[in-house]
Amino acid sequence: MNNLTASADDIMDRYLTDHEHAMMSTIAAMLAIPSVRDRTSASPWAPFGQSIADALSHLVQVANWMGFRSENVEGIVGRVQYGSATGTEYAVLSHLDVVPASDGWTRPPFAATVQDGRLYGRGAVDDKAPAVATVFALAAARAAFEALKLVPANRIQLLFGTDEECAWDDMTRYREKFTLPSSGFSADGDFPIVNSEKGILTVRLASSETNSTTLLSAGGGIRTNMVPAHAEAIIAAKPETRDGLCRILASLDGDDGFRTTVEPEGDRIIVNVNGRTAHAATPGQGSNAIGRLLVLLDTAGLLENVPMLQLIARTVGTGWTGEGLGIDLHDELSGALTLNLGVLAWNREGGTLDIDVRYPVTCSRTTVMQTIGPALSAMASWATIVEDLPPHVVDPSSALITTLGRAYRRHTHASPRCLSIGGCTYARLIPGGVSFGPEFLGHPATDHAPDEYIELDDLLVATRIYASAMFDLLLGEAGFEVR
Repeated sequence: MNNLTASADDIMDRYLTDHEHAMMSTIAAMLAIPSVRDRTSASPWAPFGQSIADALSHLVQVANWMGFRSENVEGIVGRVQYGSATGTEYAVLSHLDVVPASDGWTRPPFAATVQDGRLYGRGAVDDKAPAVATVFALAAARAAFEALKLVPANRIQLLFGTDEECAWDDMTRYREKFTLPSSGFSADGDFPIVNSEKGILTVRLASSETNSTTLLSAGGGIRTNMVPAHAEAIIAAKPETRDGLCRILASLDGDDGFRTTVEPEGDRIIVNVNGRTAHAATPGQGSNAIGRLLVLLDTAGLLENVPMLQLIARTVGTGWTGEGLGIDLHDELSGALTLNLGVLAWNREGGTLDIDVRYPVTCSRTTVMQTIGPALSAMASWATIVEDLPPHVVDPSSALITTLGRAYRRHTHASPRCLSIGGCTYARLIPGGVSFGPEFLGHPATDHAPDEYIELDDLLVATRIYASAMFDLLLGEAGFEVR
């Protein structure tokens, strides 16, 4: 580390220490906004719902108060800019929308609760607190330029998205009018540096082939990118057989991460399964309630006339590797394929099951679909690709990765290295984009889970890493001192 970067780091550290309370207050205000996509409250300036629009408006206003050139672009993206318009532009991307707060929270999901050195709340790690951190990090970098009488050679664009957890319609609309920088990072992943992200397929299986008079309905899940924490089935049962069937179903319950209740109601039985939600990128960290419900129904002999659900119960069940479907693909760079039974909607006429598949970066959609094809044709009337995001890989020797690695090393004293994840970040939107923090290796992934949290120390270190990285990117090779 040279004298210039050492001096800049000292200035930025003092700035962030002095403004820590302001940053945490801003984060608390952001976490209090339940910014889940809501079409019922949508309007022209709140296309994804009023709460998301409120979150976007608040953070853009904070950036304005801090003296940045900031704007709310049609209620879809927030943009904060600093630096030279004639140099290289770098994007720093984050998002302000969050997934719903499912069951299992022991603290208020839409509030900032600090306990035992952790900040709890939906969006604490994914991705509101990191989004706020990028604003204060850029302010710290600006303070260093001003104190050292330097002129930025390049420009940083902070971009706050509002539909990352759903369909990315925010960025689709934004890119229809504006060009994104070709390089930058997303503050929505892991340290040291994520340079590759798996491909993602959302496949909808649908079938009307059912002759069951017993299974009246089955459903579960909120979104495909979340391991479902709850699933329910309603079963028809004659009074003379109802109690016996209840005993069979209840006897199949275990203590393997699930909790099952079986309740008779007249000529029906209601079965509820509660599991544990997690991010679909790490399905092994959750307990899939849909899979458990289907296994339970199949074991009780209730899926004999429901071929699609029976095959899913027997080939996937509560697993997440895809081995039963013949798609146990893997590579050295990104690891094994994973899948998540995301959303089930079933009645006596049939129904649909949406599955999230995350496949290795050296594979393709064609490989996955050709491999899984025979199994799909055996279990479903048809299969539709709802979403297709190809893998994203950036050369680990790129100048951006080198710069980010230096900033990481300065604050952790650890050697940077490149990682691959099953997650999906805005880094995919730009050719040279990578994901860079805020989570550190070895710490539990709590995004999309109940009691989502970030370690406060991690958040503060991440903010300093971001500030150093932004300073270096702004300085570039042409940075000079004003005499």
